[in-house]
Amino acid sequence: MRERIFLTYTNATAVPYQGSSMGHHVVLNYIAADGNHYTLQGLPQHSSKHNLEKLGAFVREEGLSTGENNRDSRFGRLQSDHHDQAIDELELAVPHTMIAEGRDLKSQWDRMRKFADDVNSTGYEYRPYSQNSNSLAAGALRHVIDALNALVAATPGAGTRPPPDATTKLPV
Repeated sequence: MRERIFLTYTNATAVPYQGSSMGHHVVLNYIAADGNHYTLQGLPQHSSKHNLEKLGAFVREEGLSTGENNRDSRFGRLQSDHHDQAIDELELAVPHTMIAEGRDLKSQWDRMRKFADDVNSTGYEYRPYSQNSNSLAAGALRHVIDALNALVAATPGAGTRPPPDATTKLPV
C-alpha cells in the first residue's frame, strides 16, 4: 500500500441556525503502508461549548486585543493534538487535498509531529484568524515540503502539491 499525506478540512465555525461557514478547520492525515491512519491538528487549549461563548472569546481576541499580550486569550494556547486510529472510510470522504503519495513518508510525518510538539512547548496563543489549525498544518508542511518534493520527484507516478499557508482560504 502506498503511503499518503493529505489534508482534510471541515467547517470550523458556523452561524447558528443559518449554516454559513466562517472558517475551516484543517487536519493533517497520514496513512502508513500498513493501513494505519494518523492525524495531527491544532486546537485551542480551551474550547467553547456554546456559540455565544465562542463568539465572545472571538470578539475579545480578534476585535479588542492588539495581539501584543500573548497571555490574554480566552482560547488559551494553540495545542497540537495527534491520534493513531483505524481508517474510517466515511471520514476520508470529507473534502481533502492530497499532499504526497509514496513508498515511505514516515520520516516526513515524524518531522511534522516534532514540529507540532515544538509548538506545544513554545506556548503560542490561539488566535482564531492567525494562529490556529491552519497555521499548525502550514508550519508542519513547510518543515518537510522540500523533502517531500525530492521524494516525489524520485518516485515514478507519485504526486505532490504545495502546502497552503495560514492565510489560504480552503475551498469547501
